[in-house]
Amino acid sequence: MLFPVSGLILIPLTLAVYCCSSYLPEWAVFTAVLQGAALVNVGGGFAVGLSPYFFVVALIGTLVIPKWASGRIRFMHQEPAAKHIQILAIFIVWCVFSAFALPVLFEGVPVDSPRAGVDQGYYIQSALHWTPSNMGQAGYMFLNFIMVMCLLQLAERPGRVSRVVSAFSWSGVFVAAVGTFQIACHRLGWPFPSWLFNSNEAWAQAPNQFIGMGFSRMSATFVEPSDAAGFLGAWSVFELSLAISGGRRNGWHWLWAAVGSVMLVETTSTTGYVTAGVMWIVMACDCGATLVRHGWIKLKASMAVLALAAAALIALVTMPWAWLLLDAVLFNKGSSRSALHRTSTFGRAVEVFQHSWGLGVGLGSNRAMSVFFYVLSNLGLPGTLLMVFLLVQLCSQVRQRLSRPGIDPEARGCLIALGGAFVANLIALGASGAEITQPRLWILWGLILAAAREDWLAGRASSRTCPSPHKSQVKASVQPDRSQLAHT
Repeated sequence: MLFPVSGLILIPLTLAVYCCSSYLPEWAVFTAVLQGAALVNVGGGFAVGLSPYFFVVALIGTLVIPKWASGRIRFMHQEPAAKHIQILAIFIVWCVFSAFALPVLFEGVPVDSPRAGVDQGYYIQSALHWTPSNMGQAGYMFLNFIMVMCLLQLAERPGRVSRVVSAFSWSGVFVAAVGTFQIACHRLGWPFPSWLFNSNEAWAQAPNQFIGMGFSRMSATFVEPSDAAGFLGAWSVFELSLAISGGRRNGWHWLWAAVGSVMLVETTSTTGYVTAGVMWIVMACDCGATLVRHGWIKLKASMAVLALAAAALIALVTMPWAWLLLDAVLFNKGSSRSALHRTSTFGRAVEVFQHSWGLGVGLGSNRAMSVFFYVLSNLGLPGTLLMVFLLVQLCSQVRQRLSRPGIDPEARGCLIALGGAFVANLIALGASGAEITQPRLWILWGLILAAAREDWLAGRASSRTCPSPHKSQVKASVQPDRSQLAHT
């Protein structure tokens, strides 16, 4: 057992937050970006690294689970979040059950081992058998569920959800700062401190990659550039949405959106570029549809769309190496051996699904470089249907909250920003997501539920304090009769 420098720094900080403050959920959101770091490394034949995020959530569990077991965590009658959390609990139970039972039931089925690299798995598939990775993935899913429950309970306390949202915003600033430092290290020939940000021995880390004609790839605090691009894509959309909504500190959100876009380019990740392109097209289509249907222009959104397009064109015209970079990321890489090996996991995931009678081979058993094929091959038809139902229900809750008359503008802007970040993250996972235990997915999921629940509770409270329209109308109709009687 080894304690890296990252562990010596983060363990005392985490314990101090746990014992001396109420900022543990915010700290969990902040440490989620330290994906490549470890608190403790256990070597041997099966290397294990303790992630800072899951350690923090485990401490949150020591506070949430006793309340849950004693019945102090409850939802109101007909509350939308109650049904969602029930279905989510069923999904988590299926994930945990599949991780322990299905690898034993379908032992020997050829799979792409998650512990082996994608390139190695392309040539040699492994025979399915239960490993500690299955147990680890099951544990991660349970901890993610605990985090969602914690965020939902924060909705009952005014101002707490906004604090966690701010923590997500500042975590992106931290990633951008580390990414800027990494770029400076590449330019100036300084050594990047991988021993600090990439200390988890359970991961195959790639913090110092190059692409094309010697372009350095930025990974910041993440395991590899594509992971950093997935986060920065979601974070940039989040900040841009807040800037467009025109809330408080609007200028800072514009600045962070611009910084996040530049850092996303520096990742030189196909996943990040595709995510950014899809989200730009969605924004452009939304602006055009609004103009056609209603005859008015979304000024800030249209300015953002035009500014992004102008910045891309100026870069391509004034920087000769920009074309070379774009060609290396989108075209050459698309026909590379790495792309061939990654896309081949899609077809093999379908074969795994078929060989397991549609039940899947268990959470954490098969690597597929897309979240859809990952869920299909590992969780089978039951897990896929539950996941789709949960996403549809989540979308329905957000639409109901956004269409509520009298919703607070800041709450509306925050909910739209979280929804945009969630969609961007799903696009990134669909392009290259190799697991569903990713902390960012469930943090955004929990924050959307918490923001929607906070607005539902606020609407319920306001409806109780306002007088009934029927009673006020009756009272108004009685008053003139009394005045006429008094006059006569």
